[in-house]
Amino acid sequence: MISEEQFLKDLRELLETDEDITMDTDLLEIDSWGSLSAVEFLSMAEEKYGITVKPFAVAEAIFVEDLYRIANGR
Repeated sequence: MISEEQFLKDLRELLETDEDITMDTDLLEIDSWGSLSAVEFLSMAEEKYGITVKPFAVAEAIFVEDLYRIANGR
């Protein structure tokens, strides 16, 4: 299981941002989140966490916590 702290660090690196991102952050409030970042998230999940994520799962994510659950296979 990936820790919340590590996940948030990885997500900030992926998005190349220093924004204050928490598990409760709405993805639409993150300036650098978009369709390209969603695709990059799929790649990150496979490379860093060794899981294959269905694109629709990411498309349905609303909060950072939703991505965290996906990354942890929930």
